Amino acid sequence: MMAHQLASIDTHDAAVRRMEWRCRRGMLEMDLLFIDFVSRYLPMLSDAQISALDKLLDLPDNQLWQLVSESSDGTDEATEQVLTMLRGEQKTQKTGSSF
Repeated sequence: MMAHQLASIDTHDAAVRRMEWRCRRGMLEMDLLFIDFVSRYLPMLSDAQISALDKLLDLPDNQLWQLVSESSDGTDEATEQVLTMLRGEQKTQKTGSSF
């Protein structure tokens, strides 16, 4: 592998580890939502999706919960993809089924 590719992988891995830490929330519902999200989706996120998740995690828990719980319009594509993944996890948490 070329040095540039290794640096890119290392940067992505560092971003994933940072997001794992940031996904720890103060609200129980958010913690439950992110437990499966982190293990199921986080390692596969693109750089754009990691950036979108980073912006979402800047929001207070209540505001983030509202975005995940309701349909949102006007978000960029990467943010909508992350919200869709989170909504899938939310459905899994409520119903106990997986998709």
